Amino acid sequence: MSKMLLRNRNLQSQDNGNKGEKRQNKAAAGDAEPKAKRVALTDISNTFSNVLLDSTKKPLDKKPFDQKARLCVKPDPCPDFDFDKECGKDTVQVTDYANDIFKYYQHRQLQFPIKDYLKNQRYISADMRAVLINWLVNVQEQFELNHETLYLAVKIIDIYLSRTGGEVRRGDLQLLGGTAVFLAAKFDERVAPLIDDILYMCEDNYNAEQIIKMELLLFKTVGFDLGIPISYRFLRRFSRVVKLDMQTLTLARYILETSLMFYQFVGIKDDLMAAASLLLALRMKNLDNWNAKLVKYTGYTLEEVEPLMKCLNHMIIKRRADYDRLDTIFNKYSHEIFFEVAKTPSLEDEFKLNDPIGPPPTLSFH
Repeated sequence: MSKMLLRNRNLQSQDNGNKGEKRQNKAAAGDAEPKAKRVALTDISNTFSNVLLDSTKKPLDKKPFDQKARLCVKPDPCPDFDFDKECGKDTVQVTDYANDIFKYYQHRQLQFPIKDYLKNQRYISADMRAVLINWLVNVQEQFELNHETLYLAVKIIDIYLSRTGGEVRRGDLQLLGGTAVFLAAKFDERVAPLIDDILYMCEDNYNAEQIIKMELLLFKTVGFDLGIPISYRFLRRFSRVVKLDMQTLTLARYILETSLMFYQFVGIKDDLMAAASLLLALRMKNLDNWNAKLVKYTGYTLEEVEPLMKCLNHMIIKRRADYDRLDTIFNKYSHEIFFEVAKTPSLEDEFKLNDPIGPPPTLSFH
């Protein structure tokens, strides 16, 4: 054993000796070749000695600011009021992002325009659409679905009819509505209804395969995007800003939900519909008018909201004359659970009784 250890040491010493010889030979060979001199940092200036540097300041090419390109930043009508800051301790309100979220919603609603699609539909009419919406409200009530689900379902229907290239027959209208609820519930409900529930509400006029096929068609037509801004969410946001009491908020919801039946309003932006419904409820309850807080958080002035508000008031008055049998929404909000707000007296109508229901001409379909 000791001999082996000595042998290993001798081998290592020989290897070290060989390495030393290699280094010496390499050094000797290197002496024959000139080495490149390393340039110090102080010599860097020598490299640029022949370069002429122009240190004179050149005038900036100042072009006149394009006024059209200026961001549309409106002055804050109520700089001392910050609703989200007041709710800072409520984590559910995501106060750090709430204002940006709703500004994003207001911008995003422009991505879902609805055109005058009935011009291209021979088999359905505004009255048939109103019957469908009346039925959807009944479905929402029976299944105790969120109001967001109802509004999203209506929006899906209108977007589909606006974008589809084909015609929808009268017999498929209920299939379209039931499937829209089925799809919207998957987005807004914790527990969505089953296909059998939808078939039951449709009185078994269709089968599961038709529901699934229509669901795929709807989902594809809306671009697989169900995060569509809806007026109900805007109304809730606006009412919180002014700390609206529950009765007045429910009245505004009744006005807004009634407008779902009328095809004439489908092209109006959702935030404006919510603002006009809120203003009408405030007027009907003799409360504060459109104040600076609402201007700040809705983005609309009184002059922009009031014309549509008057049209909604005319709608509430004339609804019975136009859709006497379509009373699901009226009966719903006549119940004590909803404070019987549907029985609240309307404002004096500035239109004639025979004048058609619809938005101001500037907001109509173009």
